[in-house]
Amino acid sequence: MRPISLSLALEAVGATCFTLATAAAAAADGNHFVDACNALAEVLPGKVAFPNTTMYINQNMYWSNRQGEVHPRCFVTPRSSLDVSKAMKTLTSRRAPFTVKAGGHTAFEGGSNIDDGVTVDLVHLNDITVSRDRGTVSVGAGNRWINVSQALDPMGLAAVGGRAAGVGVSGLLLGGGISYFSGTYGWACDNVRNYEIVVSSGEIVNASPDENPDLYWALRGGGGSNFGIVTRFDLVAFSQGELWANSIVFPGERNKTLIPLFQDLTNKGLVENPKAHAYFVLSYQPGLGQFIALTSLFQFTPPPQNTIPTAFQNFQSVPAIDQPWGSRQTWWDTSVATTSEKMFHDIVSLYEAYVNELLAAANGAEVMAYLVFQPISKNIVDAMQKKGGNALGLKPKDGPLMIVQVTTTWSDKRLDSLVEKSSEAFIQDVEALSKKRGLFRGFVYMNYAGKSQDVLRRYGHESFSRLNKVAAKWDPKGVLQELWRGYFQLRGSGNHT
Repeated sequence: MRPISLSLALEAVGATCFTLATAAAAAADGNHFVDACNALAEVLPGKVAFPNTTMYINQNMYWSNRQGEVHPRCFVTPRSSLDVSKAMKTLTSRRAPFTVKAGGHTAFEGGSNIDDGVTVDLVHLNDITVSRDRGTVSVGAGNRWINVSQALDPMGLAAVGGRAAGVGVSGLLLGGGISYFSGTYGWACDNVRNYEIVVSSGEIVNASPDENPDLYWALRGGGGSNFGIVTRFDLVAFSQGELWANSIVFPGERNKTLIPLFQDLTNKGLVENPKAHAYFVLSYQPGLGQFIALTSLFQFTPPPQNTIPTAFQNFQSVPAIDQPWGSRQTWWDTSVATTSEKMFHDIVSLYEAYVNELLAAANGAEVMAYLVFQPISKNIVDAMQKKGGNALGLKPKDGPLMIVQVTTTWSDKRLDSLVEKSSEAFIQDVEALSKKRGLFRGFVYMNYAGKSQDVLRRYGHESFSRLNKVAAKWDPKGVLQELWRGYFQLRGSGNHT
C-alpha cells in the first residue's frame, strides 16, 4: 500500500446537546430572541443572518441532517476575537440562550445548533499561521482539519489533529482528539501550546502552562461550554512526510480470528511501535447479506516501499470487501479493559443481536450500525500526562483500555427515537457485562458520546471536581451553564437535553 498525504484524511466522527428548563422559560417571551438578534445586528453589522435569507440558509448546513433541521432565530458570524467578545457580552446581558458552531460535525440535533436561540458560527475565524521557527501553528477556531493539513503539507509539517477531513478543529481539540500521531504524542489536546478564549465576561484571555494554567488544564478535554468560546488554538507543529495507511475489509465470520490479533496489537504492538495507529469496525451490509469487519491501519513513517509495517503484518492474510455510509447519525461509547479476549467476542455477540433487533424494528427502512473498537494503548495514556496532564482523568494505571463505540446511520426521521434508545441500550448492556467481569473502565470519549451520557462525571471524581472549580472561577455566576445549549455541561447529570 503506497503512502498517502495527510490532507487525504478519512471521514470520522465528533459530540454535544441541550437544556429544557431555560428553553421553557425563554419561550415565554416570544420577542426575547428577536431582541437579542437585533442587538447583535447593531453591534456586529452585516454579521447576523436572519431566517429566509441566503446567508441564513448557508449557515444552517451541517454534517448530520438532524442538525440542519434545527432553526435558530439568527446566526451570528464573528470575524475576530473582538467580535466574539461583543457577541458574548450581548448574549449574556440579555440572557439569550445560544450555542456555538465550529465544524458542525456533531451527530444529533441541537449539538451545535439551537431552536429559538442564537447560533454563533465561527466559520470566519479561519486564519492559519506558522511561526518563524516552524514549531507552532496557530489555527482559528472555525477551521476544519482539511484546512490545516492543506496548509501544512506543502511545508512538510503536521500537527496532532483529526483523522477526518471535514471535522472541525475546535470540537476535536476540546473533547480530547484521537489522532494518527497519538501513539507518540498523546491525543490532540495534549499538544495545544495555548488557547485564546473569550470567557463569560467577554474578556479575551490566553490559557497555557504559564498563563492561566487552571483554564489550560480544563480545556484539554473538558469541552468549551463551561468555560468560554475558544477563538484560536496554538498547536505544536513538527516535521512530517507522507503517512502510510491501509484499510482491509473481511467477511464478518473472521472476527474470531481478528479480535485476538487486534487485542494483541493494543496490548503489545502499538506500544512497541508508537508510530502506528489502528481501529477495528464491524458492520452488517444488507447488500451482501452478511456482517463485515474492517481494520484501518496507519503509520506516520512509511515502511520500505511495497512492504507492510511489522505491527500490521498479521492482518494481511484474509480477503477483503467494501462498505458504505449514511445520512442521519448517532454515536454512543464506553470503555473496557483489554485483558479478556472473551469480553470482545461477547461484545460482538451483543452487537449482532442489537443489529438484528434494530433491522427488524426498522421494517425495511435503511439503517446501518457500526461497532467500533478504538484502542487507548498504555503509551497513549502515558503521553497524556505531559504538561500537567489533561482533564480526561486517565492515569497510567488505567491503560491499556478500549473505547467501545456504536455508530448508526439511517435516512428516515421516524426512526430517530428507536435508534437512540437501542444504541443507548446496547452500550448499557456492554457496561453491565464489563462490570460483572471486573473489566469496566467507565471513561466515555466526549466526541463519540450519546447526547444523554454523563461524560464529564465519567472522567472521575478528581477531574470532575477540579473542572467545577475552574468553571466557578471563570464563570462565577454560571452564565454559560445556564445559556449555552448543545454541549456537555458540568451542572446536573450528563448532557442537558
